[in-house]
Amino acid sequence: MKRLVKGALLAAGTALAISAAPAMSAAAATSGTETLSGTIVFASVPGTNSRTVISSVVRARGVFRGVGRVVELVPPAAGVSRDDLVFRSGTMHVVSTPGTLLSSSVNPHSCLFTGTQQLTWDVTGGTGQFDDATGSFTGTVSAVALLARNPDGSCSLTQFPRREVDKFAESGALSF
Repeated sequence: MKRLVKGALLAAGTALAISAAPAMSAAAATSGTETLSGTIVFASVPGTNSRTVISSVVRARGVFRGVGRVVELVPPAAGVSRDDLVFRSGTMHVVSTPGTLLSSSVNPHSCLFTGTQQLTWDVTGGTGQFDDATGSFTGTVSAVALLARNPDGSCSLTQFPRREVDKFAESGALSF
């Protein structure tokens, strides 16, 4: 009788270990290449030199797949901004650093700005599934913006634009 019980327990334990093996290796496979792309729409806040995000979307493809939104935590200052990429399964904290300006133009009559710039993102943790996330991404951001006007009617390059649409595409490595 004892021999039957030991055999049954051994068989059950072996079956459990075999069935758990694929789940454990899937959970461990949380590092790899990632592509993040999306759009952010901003508007300036009247009477202040600040802006707010009206709408945003980010799409992740690679080791993590999902669709979420961008939350601007710290607007660009001294070349660095902090953002959150919010997905259903958690939030990634991102530090954005602009690189080389690839192209830009301003129409002095309409104050319409267009430009493309290199951009680096560093993932510095997060919440939920991304609690211990790290990653590094490079890519570009392309912007179309309606610039504010100076009192003399010229286009202002020092105030936040009245409206701005940024499209970004980043690729790199993500671990979580």
